[in-house]
Amino acid sequence: VWGCLAPLFMLVCHRMVPFFSSNVIPKYELVRPYWALWLMLGGSFGHMLLQIADLPALYWLSDLPIAVTTSWLSWRWQLRASFRVRLLAMLHLGFLWLPVALWISVVQSLLLAAGHTALGLAPLHALSIGFFGSLLVAMVSRVTLGHSGRQLQADSVTWWLFVGLHTVAVLRVAAELSASAYNVLVVAAVCGWLLIFTFWSIKMVPIYVRPRADGYWLPRLPIALAAR
Repeated sequence: VWGCLAPLFMLVCHRMVPFFSSNVIPKYELVRPYWALWLMLGGSFGHMLLQIADLPALYWLSDLPIAVTTSWLSWRWQLRASFRVRLLAMLHLGFLWLPVALWISVVQSLLLAAGHTALGLAPLHALSIGFFGSLLVAMVSRVTLGHSGRQLQADSVTWWLFVGLHTVAVLRVAAELSASAYNVLVVAAVCGWLLIFTFWSIKMVPIYVRPRADGYWLPRLPIALAAR
C-alpha cells in the first residue's frame, strides 16, 4: 500500500489533476510544485518503514506533513470550481480522500502515543476504498471516454455510481467506529462495493469493444501519412 499504490496514485494526481483542471476552469493557475511531490512520496515510504518497524504510534511523523500538504493542494487545485464539470469534480473528490485518510491516521497515531486504542482500520479503508477506489473510477472513466472519441462528460449514471462509492467508503470507515453496528455496516459496504463496480463495469466495458464514437481508426493513420 505505502510502498507502491500510494506513491503511484500520488504521482498521478500531482501530474493529472491540475492538468485536467487547467483545461476546464477559466483563468486557472497551474499549481504543481515538485517539493510537494517529493514530500508526499517521502512521507509514504516513511510510513511504510514505520509500519515495518511496527511503530504505529509514530505514524503521525510521516502522515502529518502529507496531510497538511495534500489539504493545501486540494484547496489550491480549486475543488469547489471543479464542480462545473462532473468528470473533473470526480478527480478532485477522489483526491480529497487522501488528506481525509491521512488526518484520520494522524489522530489514531496520536491516540496510540497517548495510550489509547481507537479507530481500528479506519485510516486504511479511507485510503483504499475512498482514495484508491474513487480515484480509480474517476480516472478510468475519463480515460475511457476520452480515448473512445466520446465527450468528456460524466452522465447521471456514472456520477451517481461515483457518489455511491463515496457512501461505501463512509460506511466502511464508520464500521470501524461503531462496534455495535460493525457487522451491518461491513455487509452494507461490501454489497455496495460489488453493486457499484458491477454496474460501472457493465457501463464501461462495452466501450472497449465498440468502434470509436468519432469514427477515427488507428490503422488509417499510416495511410494518411503515406498519402502526404
